[in-house]
Amino acid sequence: MTFLKDYRLDPRFSDEFDAATLDLTKWDDSSPQWIGRAPGCFDRRNIRLRNGCLELTATMQQPDEIPPLYRARGMGAYTTAYVTARERVLYGYFEARFQAMRANVCNAFWLHDPLDPPAKYREGDFSEEIDIFEVFGRRDTPEGMAEPNLDRTYFTTLHRLRTPYVEACVGLHNQPVRHQQVMPFDFTEDFHVGALLWTPDELVWFLDGMELFRVPNLHYHRPLRLNIDCEIMQGWTGLPRSEDLPARYRIDYVRVYRLPQ
Repeated sequence: MTFLKDYRLDPRFSDEFDAATLDLTKWDDSSPQWIGRAPGCFDRRNIRLRNGCLELTATMQQPDEIPPLYRARGMGAYTTAYVTARERVLYGYFEARFQAMRANVCNAFWLHDPLDPPAKYREGDFSEEIDIFEVFGRRDTPEGMAEPNLDRTYFTTLHRLRTPYVEACVGLHNQPVRHQQVMPFDFTEDFHVGALLWTPDELVWFLDGMELFRVPNLHYHRPLRLNIDCEIMQGWTGLPRSEDLPARYRIDYVRVYRLPQ
């Protein structure tokens, strides 16, 4: 892409995942503020590096396997995984080569920061989120809640959440801008490259080098954390089939390019 000629790879946010284990100087494999979305929860045991890829797994748990604290919160019936960069980043070109799991689980690559306390709990501010992509690997669910062509739809979304920001109520005061596009393939069959150009002036989304969506950058001017995760989205698409789990979301690489200045 010609616009990248002046950009340079930033190793703080880039990874080929060729090592034996996740680089914990660059990435964190959990977050004390965000332990997952009910009825699932994040489990660092679902993160591994294998065959040059980062693998995030979604699984089901038996009731007697769920810790009492999670069971009391309606969490833990499923376990998923979350990886986040230790440093925040402002602007750049972000891309990941990925293959979605073959299950009705959200496979995502995104930027977000809920602000540091006490700012997040005060009124009058916003927490921003940029979803570079969200994809699913199954169209149908037992509840029949899934959207048509779910296994072939590429979702890109902007969120702006008014403070006070409390993780249990993240849907409140949200102002999403979503673009979705049905592709002529499903995302479980092969690897694809999802990308975002984030500049002071605009946000531009790409898939396999093709531009999909472009908007002016009206609000997203603070450093955010880069995240890779898989989550159960019961309220959006329903629950995954038990026979589809465990399933794995594979990321071949993450590369972040930024202007030298």
